[in-house]
Amino acid sequence: MNKVLKGLVAVTASAAMAVAGLAGVASSAMAADNNVTVTVPTTTNLKDHTYTAYQILTGSQAESGGALGSTSWGTGIDSAKFLAALQADKTIGSYFSTVTTSDQFVKALGNTDNFASNGANTNIVAKIALANKTGDGTALTNGANTLATGYYLIVDSTTEGNQTVYNPAVLAITSDITIQDKTSVPTLEKKVKENSSKFNTDGGYGAGYNDVADYNIGDTVPFHLIGSVPDMSQYTTYVYKFTDTLGKGFDDPADVKVYLSNDKVVDSEDTVVTDDFTVSQANASEDGTTKTFTVSTNDLKSVNSGIIAKGQYIIVNYTAKLNASAEIGLPGNLNTAKLTYSNNPDQSGQGENQPTGNTPEDKVIVFTYKLNTTKVDSDNAATKLQGAEFKLRNANNQYAVVDADNTVTSWSATEEGGSTLTSDANGLFSVTGLDDGTYYLKETKAPAGYNLPASDFEVKITATTANGQDWAGDAAAALTKIDVTVGGTAGTGDAQAGTADITIKNTKGSLLPSTGGMGTTVLYAAGAAIVLVAAFGIAFAVRRRNAR
Repeated sequence: MNKVLKGLVAVTASAAMAVAGLAGVASSAMAADNNVTVTVPTTTNLKDHTYTAYQILTGSQAESGGALGSTSWGTGIDSAKFLAALQADKTIGSYFSTVTTSDQFVKALGNTDNFASNGANTNIVAKIALANKTGDGTALTNGANTLATGYYLIVDSTTEGNQTVYNPAVLAITSDITIQDKTSVPTLEKKVKENSSKFNTDGGYGAGYNDVADYNIGDTVPFHLIGSVPDMSQYTTYVYKFTDTLGKGFDDPADVKVYLSNDKVVDSEDTVVTDDFTVSQANASEDGTTKTFTVSTNDLKSVNSGIIAKGQYIIVNYTAKLNASAEIGLPGNLNTAKLTYSNNPDQSGQGENQPTGNTPEDKVIVFTYKLNTTKVDSDNAATKLQGAEFKLRNANNQYAVVDADNTVTSWSATEEGGSTLTSDANGLFSVTGLDDGTYYLKETKAPAGYNLPASDFEVKITATTANGQDWAGDAAAALTKIDVTVGGTAGTGDAQAGTADITIKNTKGSLLPSTGGMGTTVLYAAGAAIVLVAAFGIAFAVRRRNAR
């Protein structure tokens, strides 16, 4: 992959140094040959970067002196274009209006009233220098590097794709220094809230928020998009756009709110900045499998009336209902997000016309499951029982309401409001779109010739999911197992299919009579016989009495 400019790093001296715009003070230990050592540390943040030094000017320095003297333009700058661009700038052009030589440039830049260290005006100079650098520069290797004293741009190059940013600084290097990475790009994290106790750890994102969750179809699922605020000091305006893509198993996003927070948790202390952002309507893909919406601003620097700083977070909070199109089991219902941001302050584009880069996509996933129940004879499991009727109740004493396909649509507070589930010719009935958890099946009508059970059947569905903050995006690693029991007896779970299969037995009824059945006829016949016997006995007794 071609290397792309990631930024210009500011550096700090391990001895004394002068940053452009300051009257520098040189180290008395400076080498007499006007060479300095620039060290690139092999730390985690820097070891994969490549640094190139572009020489803006060279100069001599007294052993105990301060600023550079007897300067000349270096090999890393097109001096004519550089000076012309400085003079044409609307903000700082007047400070360079009479500058024609490198010494005059140093003198103008040394006016601390106009060019404070790391100030906005100094950053403009650095940005203009970046636009007018020339040649290949001097590559800096890990460890110690020798450079002549002078003014430099040190460019950080990386092969991290679109993760690009510039944080330029013009440096007057007059003593040994060690580079410190000051490049800054925003980061993005996507989180979904788990609604059960299976994920009790906060994780720094708020209770329940992590990478994996499971829900009932019809439930409202909360999501968070968490973007960091980068160093925007080099930019006039700063594009910042969340793009969120939901699978077909989710309805359009609702209740979208945007917060400015000092951490990754939304709480009452955070500032609501929704009005500073534009929220687009969700647009479906051509094949209908996904829908995408955006939350964006063309200038992050203006959010919250400009009271925003590096290290804070922009958090987008929204909900989306899990619907009947949701995948059951694997591959799950994916939600993907990315963040688009300004990545080149050197360009003249403003707002949405600025060059931009994208963060890597971050993903979360939501699962839902299917309960299959087979009704059989208690003495012969091969005998499937048709016509048994049930109601399904959850742990919150709510009853499942299902559609014609037995997919959950909602939950009723009353048994009468819950749907009746009836076993077919194979003794089977199903409920599609269940969260893992505890449920209760109440048999309200037994098959003909069978008794109603004395109590409800307790059903426990347990899904093994990778709830946590480091899921890598593989659906099969997010859902690995489904267990199910009914009355403590194990059923069969299938993570791939997302199914939990159980068997419920019915006991045949006794010959006790029931209203209107043959038992009544038998009683009637027995009763008649008793009456006849009684009548015969009475008649016999009367005859004997008359015969006396």
